[in-house]
Amino acid sequence: MTVLSTTFSVARGAGGDRARSDGDARYLHHIDLYDINNRKITSESTLPYSPLNTCGRCHDYQSISHGWHFNAFDVSALPGRDGEPWIWTDARTGTQLPLTYRDWSHSFDPRDVGISAWAMTHKFGGRLPGGGVGEAERQLASAQPPSTAADDADDASAQPTDTAATIGDRWAFSGALEIDCLACHAMPGVYDISARRAQIEDENFAWAPTAALRLGEIKGSVSRIKDGSDPDDEAIQSKLPVVTYDPRNFAMDGTVFVDLVRQPTSNACYQCHSQRTVGDDGIEQRWIHDEDVHLRAGMDCADCHRNGIDHDISRGFVGQDHSQPWAIQTLSCQGCHLGAPESELESKSELDSDFAGTALMRSGRLGAPKPLHEGLPPIHFEKLACTACHSGPATREEAVRMMTSLAHGLGEKGHRTGSELPAIVGNVFTRRDDGRVYPHKAMWPAYWGTLQEDQSIVPLNPEDVYQWTRKSLRVRSDFVEEILQPKLKSSELTELLGADRAKVKPDQWDEDEQAKVQQRQAELGEAEFQEKVATALMAIESELSEKPAAAESGPVTVVYVSSGRVYALESEAAEKGSDDADDAADEKGPPKLRQLDDVDDASTGMVAWPMAHNVRPAGWSLGTQGCTECHSDGGMIFASTVTAIGPVAGDGTKITMASLQGVDPVQRQAWNQMFGGRKTFKYFVAGSLATLLAVIIVGLGMLGSRLFYRQPTSGGPQA
Repeated sequence: MTVLSTTFSVARGAGGDRARSDGDARYLHHIDLYDINNRKITSESTLPYSPLNTCGRCHDYQSISHGWHFNAFDVSALPGRDGEPWIWTDARTGTQLPLTYRDWSHSFDPRDVGISAWAMTHKFGGRLPGGGVGEAERQLASAQPPSTAADDADDASAQPTDTAATIGDRWAFSGALEIDCLACHAMPGVYDISARRAQIEDENFAWAPTAALRLGEIKGSVSRIKDGSDPDDEAIQSKLPVVTYDPRNFAMDGTVFVDLVRQPTSNACYQCHSQRTVGDDGIEQRWIHDEDVHLRAGMDCADCHRNGIDHDISRGFVGQDHSQPWAIQTLSCQGCHLGAPESELESKSELDSDFAGTALMRSGRLGAPKPLHEGLPPIHFEKLACTACHSGPATREEAVRMMTSLAHGLGEKGHRTGSELPAIVGNVFTRRDDGRVYPHKAMWPAYWGTLQEDQSIVPLNPEDVYQWTRKSLRVRSDFVEEILQPKLKSSELTELLGADRAKVKPDQWDEDEQAKVQQRQAELGEAEFQEKVATALMAIESELSEKPAAAESGPVTVVYVSSGRVYALESEAAEKGSDDADDAADEKGPPKLRQLDDVDDASTGMVAWPMAHNVRPAGWSLGTQGCTECHSDGGMIFASTVTAIGPVAGDGTKITMASLQGVDPVQRQAWNQMFGGRKTFKYFVAGSLATLLAVIIVGLGMLGSRLFYRQPTSGGPQA
């Protein structure tokens, strides 16, 4: 193995300077590939290629590694505006746990949950471009796997220099998940992200980039190596994956052609940034919806979301904390279409009298039209973000369920119904710290945890929870389907529907029959939930009580959280204040559940993050039908609702967007009434003005007549 700093030094070369083309044309990449031990790859090599040692020879890998896409798990990185958290989902235990290393609200730090960097990489690595947490252990030692027996066993640099105890059992075998430059920069059709994800699932982190470029065949899986195996054991090393390179990829001089582009194509972005809406009949088909209006106009994602070699990407919202704030000033809705505010231009001019980029701060970048917003009072721009009216799915009476690439693995081949966890909804119109309303995606956490004295809840490690509750929950694959929506036996269907109708396929039942079956399922599901969750809570308590720290801290209250509700064992709830605590403790029979109140909202409340795409055409924006489209009792931006959903449904309360925004209902009603009669009021005012004008004209006419006839005539009497 090679220490990271040494690897960087070798990759950069002795001079440390990198050649540059400085041209707009694509540079032709016929290049040598280098493996994880920094040796040139030939068609006979068996180790995977390393982006660090290959791309890092010409490009500043260290600078790139600090970019937004690669520092998601860097605790020292600036958190930036809230984004979509990493949602640890386990359908077997009804878990959808929002995780982030950034300082974002209503999410949990994986370290507090006991989730290791390796576990995070394994769980979410298929949706990461590499780097960051995937190379976390390199700060202690190289996470490169030991070389296989077939690869120059006498080369000392190829042998491990650290034991598994130093860097963790699995890192020593899986290797580091390096930044895979080609995940974004390869031409469409060259990079196979599905093959990359398959390798990561098999714990073959270091082999993932090789599989993605389809450079050869990879045999072997790190997941087959048992925990606790000695990485220095030659027998274990022989079980590591081996690459058989396709000799057709190598030119006569040993180089390999890599078809890539400087600016990533939108197709590369879609691999991790797609989304779908879910209707009553499942996932809504793509042909129903229009793509983002900018993409439809021929733009690419990278036209707005730009970055330099440091990969500090423009996220496209006003006020982003960026290393080059003036360079990205207009790369936002407001900046591109309206330009920078005059106050900012003046302050920049004061700081730099030679500032020559004022033109870059004007509206119209990339040909963006400047909207007139005729008749729209300026206060709207203080209260609303551009995206509130222009972005996201068309607003409906209730927020719809949504699926995203990061949460649901969109792009991976499979069969989806739209009901898969995590349960995410949008559009949710609520305010952010700047006081403006934005459309959001939102979800409610669902997890198993322990209740603290301050009424907060600390989640338990989801992997531990599964092991502790396997026998009590007895769920094979889906907590919701197997516990909350159990299939009815044929005898139960016969009792409900009759012998003949019970044999009919479910999609042929009428509404009455479907309602009967659903009601019966709900009844059975509630009983099953009460029994199994209570038993699971007892099992977890038993496991926690055996831990060394339990003797000092005393008994703990284990809870299950879903959709804002908190479930605990009834006996424990009684111990915390019920009058019949003794009876509850002595009671025989199956355990029961009770819901807890007054639990910290930060542990159970809605997790929301702003959304900006897809941007709809101007004619589909809110407000184009007039003021009453929003300022009426049915105005969607205020009157549409959202309901807490998760593995276990909430209390069914429909929360209006107005309440999320903190809008006073009396004030809103007054505004609605005023705007509702605005058209009539306009006619009344216009009629009044016309009448007044007519009266003035008549009055002036009469006054003029009187003045005319009162003029004296020469030589005669006055009129």
